Amino acid sequence: MSQTVAQKIVARAAGRDHVEPGEYVTVSPDYTCCQEISWAARKRIMEQAGVDRVARPDKVVMVVDHTTSAGMGTAYHRSHREMRDFAARHGAQFFGAGNGLRHQVMVEQGFARPGLLVFSDEPNIASIGAFGALNMAVSSEVVVTTVADENWMMVPRSARLTLTGALRPGVQVRDLVQVIIRDYAETDLLSQACIEYAGPGLAGLSLDERQTLLACSYHAGADTAIMPVDALALAYVEARAAGRPYHLFESDPGAEYALEATYDLSALEPMVTVPPDLHTVVPVGEVAGLRIDQAAIGSCANSRLDDLRAAARILAGRRIAPHVTMYITPGSREIYAQAAREGLLAVFAEAGAAVLAPGCTTCWGYEGVLNAGEVSISTHQMNYHGRNGSRDARAYLASPLVVAAAAVAGEVVDPGRVLPELGRAA
Repeated sequence: MSQTVAQKIVARAAGRDHVEPGEYVTVSPDYTCCQEISWAARKRIMEQAGVDRVARPDKVVMVVDHTTSAGMGTAYHRSHREMRDFAARHGAQFFGAGNGLRHQVMVEQGFARPGLLVFSDEPNIASIGAFGALNMAVSSEVVVTTVADENWMMVPRSARLTLTGALRPGVQVRDLVQVIIRDYAETDLLSQACIEYAGPGLAGLSLDERQTLLACSYHAGADTAIMPVDALALAYVEARAAGRPYHLFESDPGAEYALEATYDLSALEPMVTVPPDLHTVVPVGEVAGLRIDQAAIGSCANSRLDDLRAAARILAGRRIAPHVTMYITPGSREIYAQAAREGLLAVFAEAGAAVLAPGCTTCWGYEGVLNAGEVSISTHQMNYHGRNGSRDARAYLASPLVVAAAAVAGEVVDPGRVLPELGRAA
């Protein structure tokens, strides 16, 4: 019987030959991944249950990624210490402040490998699907797999989005993300589904771009997302796997999909998400001229080298508008170091931007807090009122090119107006 790649990954973790969408199965995930801001609650659950054990320490990945410093006046210094001590006591794998986002740690440390099932506390970690790993967000249920090495899950149904064409200059994969969210976020068409991206358009996307697309798919209503593992992705995996196993799966011909749609990358233009909803997405021209107070590039969507390079193209030799504060957050220590080697950090500093420690930082409002009446434009994942400070502030979302161009212009603008070789949206 034909199966999708998601079904095959779940079946392997369940010790089965075949599983059906909607079926409940018991699985042993290959990794369980968690972070520090929810660690206190997870630890309390274990204490209340009288449990102090880790079944498979080699399969537990703990990362400090939201609170990049143990700041005075917060409880985060305690969660850092408690998580570190727990990991040391049980032999779990721990990555402290400054290592970066869990999403990126999973990739760079070789945990994200084809055919593996990961239980995590966040759906945006679906970015590991660029390397053939399937993320399932389970919130507090990470406690169960930490202490028991198994849990139940529902097999997701699959939806296939086929990409054709190639992105035009000035257009980035984040623009595609926002269009997909616009098309599906108010529907239940992707509910309890795994988006399987396919088509010739994928070959033209870098690994960084693929991770951006997958990291945002949850906001279109999907549970998770994944992509085929091509030679580019496999070469990256093999360089990081250190001999650890993986399993190459492909969807079978004739596999059933709950939804199928096609997107032509060449037809896209720069887009902006208007607050307070994620589905309110418009071409950049519809909000051009909007004065901004803050610009930020970071988050699990757009904090990789491609994103920083794109921003540097705009900022090189230019200054951020005097009334704008700009923050840039590399996604990991490895990305930070490479950005330094390429001179990107110098470009940002000379333009007037503040480069922050690797992590979540401005996306969830830990840094870069907005005052009442202020307007921001960023590559963040969310834009609801109060996400980044005052409920009376307004947060717009866009690609790194649009955000960097707005920082220079002091207002929302088509990036082609700042850097003419990018062209202008039709």
